[in-house]
Amino acid sequence: VVRGEVNFQTDELDDKVLLKADGLPTYHLANIVDDHLMEITHVIRGEEWLSSTAHHVLLYQAFGWEMPIFAHLPLILKPTGKGKLSKRDGVKLGIPVFPLAWKGDTAEESFTGFREEGFDPRALLNFLAFLGWNPGTEQELFALDELVDAFSLEKIGKSGARFDYEKARWFNQQYVMQTDDAELAKAVRPVIEAQGYSPSEAFLQGFVGLMKERAVVYGDFWENGYYFFTDVKAYDEKMVGKKWQPERRPLFEELRNRLRQVDDYQAEPVKAAAVTFMEDHGLKFGDVLPILRLALAGTMQGPGVFEMMELLGKEAVDDRLAKAYAAFGG
Repeated sequence: VVRGEVNFQTDELDDKVLLKADGLPTYHLANIVDDHLMEITHVIRGEEWLSSTAHHVLLYQAFGWEMPIFAHLPLILKPTGKGKLSKRDGVKLGIPVFPLAWKGDTAEESFTGFREEGFDPRALLNFLAFLGWNPGTEQELFALDELVDAFSLEKIGKSGARFDYEKARWFNQQYVMQTDDAELAKAVRPVIEAQGYSPSEAFLQGFVGLMKERAVVYGDFWENGYYFFTDVKAYDEKMVGKKWQPERRPLFEELRNRLRQVDDYQAEPVKAAAVTFMEDHGLKFGDVLPILRLALAGTMQGPGVFEMMELLGKEAVDDRLAKAYAAFGG
């Protein structure tokens, strides 16, 4: 199906042993008989088996059995595009090549898996479908039922498909962003609980909603947003030095006090209190928001400051500001 008609010179085929001396069949005979008895309609396998197909065809003809449809898929190549991908390449490159991790007797025989690396099964399936296949359109993201409708063996290419791990990560990022917060929270919960935290469902849904645009795999939620669950580990010293002015500490203490007075601690009321403070002192967002972000997260990267404050809550925000001001000095 993939390669069209393939011809072999029968006088160039070697003689295969079909029955061993002990009467047991070899692979070639057992394979044909099993497929026939199980009424297999399609034999889909790697192109390295193409040379054996001539022998299998002759066996089908000898038995007078109807042959299945053969489809020989192109090889999955190393990320460089040179040579067949192997499990050793995964170890060497530090990338998964199996759906699930495999624990061997030695480190050399143990391999990580896409599940353990934080991939959505749907994203992995979508990625694998595009290894050698193309729908003939610009669409790349397919739900399973869409893949079933669009897929055909005839659209599989003949050339080897390069295993592009970054493309796999791209697929996963798209699925993370498109997954609703409730479903995503269930997928991310094991990552957070592995760190010793068991947040409420409401908190976790709010967390993934804020962080999913910055996550590629599930582990990124902890790596990029640990500060939602525990104190800031370290402050970006370069940015603190650039944004913090010690003589302004009394002003920021006043801001901290005003934020404590906000009763409805939601993003908009908190923002309104901060804006009023800035207007009263002739300050701009660029004077205040970077300091708040550094105090709450330790970094300039992250979701919206006021949305972050809403999720953390008044008590946690006040505690973070107090600790940060003390660390920043002044």
